Amino acid sequence: MKKKINLHFSVDDVFKSLIEVTDKNIELKKHWFFSNFYKLWKNYKIQTGLYLFYSGKVDGEIRNLSEIRNIKKELKENWIFFGPHALNTSSPPHKFSPKVQKQHLSKIYSEISRFAGSKYFVKKVRLHEYSESFELKNFFKKYKVSTLFTTDKIVGAHRLPRKNKEDLLNYGITKFRNLKFIRTDLRIEMLTKNKKILNQKKILNIFTKKKFITIYSHEYELKRKKCRSILFETLDFLSKNFDIHLTKP
Repeated sequence: MKKKINLHFSVDDVFKSLIEVTDKNIELKKHWFFSNFYKLWKNYKIQTGLYLFYSGKVDGEIRNLSEIRNIKKELKENWIFFGPHALNTSSPPHKFSPKVQKQHLSKIYSEISRFAGSKYFVKKVRLHEYSESFELKNFFKKYKVSTLFTTDKIVGAHRLPRKNKEDLLNYGITKFRNLKFIRTDLRIEMLTKNKKILNQKKILNIFTKKKFITIYSHEYELKRKKCRSILFETLDFLSKNFDIHLTKP
């Protein structure tokens, strides 16, 4: 009998692809970026969480989420969900006061609600540069966010107490000020540097400590064919060796 595991997959730094499907009126399922997540849904029933910047530079021009077209009809199969990441690439939440963080993230939530609908808000969030914004607990509660993801690096966490850092390193999960924190396990682009057998051993080692795995990538990294190949290779290995239970992003 296969061992049961819970799996979460999400993508950081998402912005340019939403601009592109809007400017070129491309159906999500036919776009180079979003089509991968539809395949994940069809092949493995994996729902993908996408963490968004509010603004960014595209072809030398500053654009923002207020320009994104309505995509509600294309989401009906519940295959992708959206959440905040940061105002932009140079403005990670941890650089700002809680008041300003709320302003930044509220702008993102407002636009997601407009072009996708609140039904497609994620329940787990990874903020830019792994910002551990536990001061925003009540703010996140309004959007039914129960969890923030912490870094995959050996430090465990940046701002949490030592006991919580140790919990993250030993068990992959901890709770601080009534907010849950889960350690990120694997960054897909890092797996491209290893041989397949080393990646498989790394995955198996994770399950010696816990029964869940958190995998992520970045929009710009998935432009690489090698990165996309490793993503599907990894999930294929997991599906063949484990009984995967999927948690909503």
